[in-house]
Amino acid sequence: MRSTRILGPVFALALALPLSAPLAAQMHHVDQPQRVTRAVGVYEWTGDIKKPDAARLIPVSLFTAGQFQDAGVFLAEPIPLALETGTVYALQHSGNPIGTIDLDFARNVVDRRSVSDDNPIGAWYGYGRFLPLTAEKQPKLTEYSGHPAVVVSSDPDNNQPHFINRTPGENGNPVPSAGTTTASANTPAPPNDPDRPTLTRRDDAGTSSGASSTDNAPSSPGTADIDDDPDRPTLGHRDAPAEGKKKKSKDSGSYVEPMATSLNDDPNRPDLHAGKVESPTAPPQLTGLPANLHQAVAVSDAANNPTHVFARDWGSPTERASTLADMQQLAQPLARRYLAANDLQPAPAASGGPKLVTTAAKTPTKSRTAHRGSNKSAAPAPLDFTEEQLAGYTLSYGGLPTFVYSAQVPTASDAIVYVTVVAQRLPSGQLQTSLTSVTDSTHLDRVPWMRLIDAVDPDDSHRASLLFELRARSSRQFALYSLASAQAQQSFVTGIIE
Repeated sequence: MRSTRILGPVFALALALPLSAPLAAQMHHVDQPQRVTRAVGVYEWTGDIKKPDAARLIPVSLFTAGQFQDAGVFLAEPIPLALETGTVYALQHSGNPIGTIDLDFARNVVDRRSVSDDNPIGAWYGYGRFLPLTAEKQPKLTEYSGHPAVVVSSDPDNNQPHFINRTPGENGNPVPSAGTTTASANTPAPPNDPDRPTLTRRDDAGTSSGASSTDNAPSSPGTADIDDDPDRPTLGHRDAPAEGKKKKSKDSGSYVEPMATSLNDDPNRPDLHAGKVESPTAPPQLTGLPANLHQAVAVSDAANNPTHVFARDWGSPTERASTLADMQQLAQPLARRYLAANDLQPAPAASGGPKLVTTAAKTPTKSRTAHRGSNKSAAPAPLDFTEEQLAGYTLSYGGLPTFVYSAQVPTASDAIVYVTVVAQRLPSGQLQTSLTSVTDSTHLDRVPWMRLIDAVDPDDSHRASLLFELRARSSRQFALYSLASAQAQQSFVTGIIE
């Protein structure tokens, strides 16, 4: 019985402890997940970026509520959310900001291709001013233009120094200032300092005179014409309205005195205008696809996020040359298979002039491999790539180096073959192909040309995606490709904008 009485309270306490443990575990603070709203666009211009001949902003993606939306049509009531007036986009080069775009207005442009349709679909473009990043101005140090001061002891027993103006006198010695004593009391007074300022008083006749007994008397306010003094400072102010006119408006009851909290004083108050509003400082509107077109990524985000540069610097020119050779080896078989599948012949290489024959021609002999029954043919000559471009990125912290290679192959039929290869370098040093695309100028409606724009972080995840332009014969789209795995995955694509 005694054991039962002792174990009973202990057993009841043991049962109560597990029930109270979960209640204490729920007392810690849990932060709400961060809501990210980020818009990505492509800024296109011709000429100099600081003063472009024509420019426009194409909305691409809008990441909100955890998913991507087409920024060109999302909440287009009356204009898309990504192109609202006053929206500021940061122009970036692989994550490094190079300027801002302040949108002034947007326009829905209907191109020639869709204007004949019953329900034409246009494309929204934004127009605004480009503002380059300005370096912070360092304060300038102004030089002291006065005379240097020297210390002269007035009394041998006094340890306190006295300062005098170092202005040479007639004999070249410094002239002591007032209040200082010299060793000799019989020394004549120094001449007056020509640079010493003097005060003069305007007399009744309007002329200045030297110091006299009459000048020390204060002049009457009515005798001195202060308004005629050219050196008197003035303050600019708004002219006061006529007293009679103001009194008349008050008497009639039409005079309204605005309150201090008037809505008219709100700088963010929207203004309604009739017709389209265009900024006089914005560059002209860009139309079509000119040959000298430049493109850059533009990002708009309300949060002030730290800068994350995704561009990968080359360790040396040798590293870039070796990487370029490796990417060419990956692109050679892709272009060769495409040429064979579409009955295209590469254009002959440009000859460097006639070659001199220095040895006598040898009579053809039978090859030894022919007797062995070998059917192996000679290795084909490498294709001649033109317009080669190579870009290197580090798309995430500690991620694999990613390279994007693009080139063109001219053909004998004037068609141009476009090759794009995306590869990552493994820790072993080998390149792993992640994405490839091959097409030609006569089959762009079947397979569009993949043109690299840049690397961009579209969802504020500190992991960049590759932004490509998919250009067809008479239309184009923009697509984001993520390289979270070995193979690149298309995470978002816009609708046809042209």
